[in-house]
Amino acid sequence: MKSIFGLSAVFYCLGIILLSLVRVNFWLIVTLGLVISAAACLSFSNNRIFMALILFLALLLGALSLKNSFAIPKCHISNFVAYNNKAVYALSGFIDSQPVAGHKRASFIFRVQEMQFDNLKWPCCGKVLVKVDFLRDFNYGQSLTLIGTPRRPPVFSPGSRSYRKYLSGQGIYLLMRIKNSLQIIPRESKGANKLILFSLRLRAKLEQVINNNLPDLPAAVLSAMVLGQKKAVPWLVTDHMVKSGSVHILVVSGFNVGIVAFIINLLLKVIRLPRKQRIILTIICLIIYCLVTGASNPVVRATVMGVVLLSAYLLKREADIYNCLAFAALFILMLNPRQIFDVGFQLSFSSVLAITCLYPKVKSFLRLDNCKIRILRFIYEGCLVSLCAWIGTVGIIAYNFRIFSPVTVLANILIVPLATLITLCGFSLVLCGLFFPFLGAVFSTTSAMLITLLLNITAVMVKIPGAYFYF
Repeated sequence: MKSIFGLSAVFYCLGIILLSLVRVNFWLIVTLGLVISAAACLSFSNNRIFMALILFLALLLGALSLKNSFAIPKCHISNFVAYNNKAVYALSGFIDSQPVAGHKRASFIFRVQEMQFDNLKWPCCGKVLVKVDFLRDFNYGQSLTLIGTPRRPPVFSPGSRSYRKYLSGQGIYLLMRIKNSLQIIPRESKGANKLILFSLRLRAKLEQVINNNLPDLPAAVLSAMVLGQKKAVPWLVTDHMVKSGSVHILVVSGFNVGIVAFIINLLLKVIRLPRKQRIILTIICLIIYCLVTGASNPVVRATVMGVVLLSAYLLKREADIYNCLAFAALFILMLNPRQIFDVGFQLSFSSVLAITCLYPKVKSFLRLDNCKIRILRFIYEGCLVSLCAWIGTVGIIAYNFRIFSPVTVLANILIVPLATLITLCGFSLVLCGLFFPFLGAVFSTTSAMLITLLLNITAVMVKIPGAYFYF
């Protein structure tokens, strides 16, 4: 890292990791922070000492942010619920997530505003994961009163990870199961955020366009690649992509955000909108797209980086990729420092960092610029990018998923360009579906053919001897 900002982000992450390994008193961290801040002010004239103190202060801030993430407000619902009994509570609030419907079941996150027990009511806060054992139409922002018994999540899920720990990382400490429709009482008040509500309605409209123009399997894959909706992707498809190391194409990431920015900027340029207004509208569209796709770590990281880059152009400043990456990491970790332990967060940043650091050096060492044949140079560079991303993520994948896939580099050479074409066709399809429905058939046929080819290539790759190993 060449800048103090990038180094500060690294030390901030180190502070979070260190506190997860060692227990330190909250007030000790605060006291050290105040002392270091005072020392930094006094040593401002000495550049080396000042920078060292700033980095140490960033480390303390990271530790403090993780410590605060475990602090629960006094009004939190988990402080009022007795875990070991079967008492029935009435929780009033609103649905704070897009409900997920499954086979005769549904689930959603419920944000509690009021609680009732034994004819006593009191205001409270917090989130509860609600699982409903029957199908019913639920919508984000819908106000309800739920009658049931909140319980702590089980410690272990079917895998090796702690389900309770996983949910607590999202700020969820209680579960409630609804078995009867009489346990749900609708309320008149609304709790929806208008921007999120607009984004969810737009996503539903775009999903409808894809489902109306494509068969079930291609529609499921395209929804995952363009809208980040993977719920309909068959298990076999996901399994093949995990084994071939190409599952990242099912995740909305920086590439998708870049395409959105390019298309929006191009359309605004065609209508001759001034440069400043184009950039501002592009930033707004990127934020909406982030919400439409569910605001996962990769898309949040890419959106933050895109907003920083566009803001630099807006302010006529030179943007630095390391600063953008550091700013994106800090933005996510300040909202939830426990995200640093999420595998998706680690893979997202490690792959981008590996490409940013390794690719230019390896490209210079191999002297790829000396290749005069453009097609060969394009292939070489594609292989090199895939290799750098694989190097950056292979350790994390092996540790968390117990799989090693040597075929990843070869698979991505074929799959990534194909996924690029599919993504472009997908965006063209949803745009035509919204504004020019009669053109949808052109892009739907092409998308279906490309997705079928993609799935066949993936299936062939995992059948190569030694393509992957479990350990």
